[in-house]
Order: sequence, then C-alpha cells, then structure tokens
Amino acid sequence: MISPDFQSFTYSFDEVAPTRAEIAEFIQTESLDESHPAHFIVDELLDFLSAKADNIRGGYSIQEIANLEIKEGKISFGRDILEIGVQIAAYLRGSSYAALFVCTAGNIFTTLSTKYNTQGDYLEAYIADAIGSLTVENAMDKIQEQLSLAMSVYEMKISNRYSPGYCNWALADQQNLFPLIGKNEIGVTLSASSLMTPIKSVSGLIGIGMQVKKRNYGCEVCNNKTCIYRKILNK
Repeated sequence: MISPDFQSFTYSFDEVAPTRAEIAEFIQTESLDESHPAHFIVDELLDFLSAKADNIRGGYSIQEIANLEIKEGKISFGRDILEIGVQIAAYLRGSSYAALFVCTAGNIFTTLSTKYNTQGDYLEAYIADAIGSLTVENAMDKIQEQLSLAMSVYEMKISNRYSPGYCNWALADQQNLFPLIGKNEIGVTLSASSLMTPIKSVSGLIGIGMQVKKRNYGCEVCNNKTCIYRKILNK
C-alpha cells in the first residue's frame, strides 16, 4: 500500500546547482565568457551559494484520486477538489494517485534579492533570481526521479509535474493545494495572495498510475512567455 506520509529530501547547493550553460540559457545569452558583464557576478554567486546555501528541501505526499473530471478540469481527493484546468486534467489521464509536492531553495535567495534590490544592484538581483529558479527546479528534478523509482515498485508510471500559476492552473488554487500536501517540515508558507515564502519555492502535483504517459508540456498553445517550464523543461 502506498503511504500518504510526506516524503522529504534535502540537498546541498552543489548537488542541485545550475551549470553556467543553464544560467546562460535562462538569461537568454549565448555564453557567460569573460566578455559578458555577468561573468564575474555568476562566479561570485556560485561560490557564495556553494558555501552558504544549505537549506534546499522538498518532498511529496501521495494521495489517492477519487475522481478526475477532464472536461471540467477538476481533480478530487475525497471532498477536496483542485481546479487544475482542462489542459492539466487531460495530461493526468490514467492517474490513480497524485504526488502533491513542495520544494524550496531556501531563504538565502530572498535575502539576496532584498539586498541587491535595496542597493540598486539590479543585474546582481536578476542573476541571483535566475540561479534560484534553476536551483529549485533542479532539486525538483531529483525528487521527481525518486518518485519515479519508488512508483516503479508498484509497476506505475508518473506524469510531468504541474504547478499553480502555469498551464492555465490558477495561482489562487494554491490555497486548496497546501492543505492537501499536509504536515511537512519544508518550511514553505503561503500568503493570502497565494505567494510562497521563501520566494524560490515551487508546489504542484504529479500524476501516478499504470496507464499514465509523460506528455510534453503544451507550450505551443500557451501564451505565458515567462513560464519556468517553457524555459527549463521543454528544451
């Protein structure tokens, strides 16, 4: 029987740090060689984070799906319902369970963002923000790999991951997602406006089932040009 208890993971920065090539692609530049104005900023930040970033944590709780209403764009767990939208509901076709996840790169990126923006160091703030986004997604990649391995024991497959605010899933539905994730030690909190603290955090769900297929993200039918999945996961 699949346990609904929250499964947690912790990583060092070096285990999930983005490469210089990943950073260059994320900030939409060809390279970060010595001629690029961000070259030394990236080097200094990566060295600093390697020494100081030590609270990269995440995990998931697996819940049995009571009903998946594709045409209505809803997924229910008993009486609890998530309004995930038609697009994501279709991607979850064949799911019997869902892993509800949360992951954070830690408070250090909030601290860096506040510091640099207060000082007017906007390029540094931009680079730190990019590294934070890549770091938390790299951590989630590892967690997703662990989930896939754990579910293979039950001969089940997993879908891609989907988050409120992307793929036409309303950000406000975070308010319904977080209670479903349940008790965990990750330390991510949710504001009344559905924003997470620390700022470099992600949450969402992954479908699980014997008939699940890992479908490509539907970026070609989405108008969100700043989507993290478009930048990172749909290469």
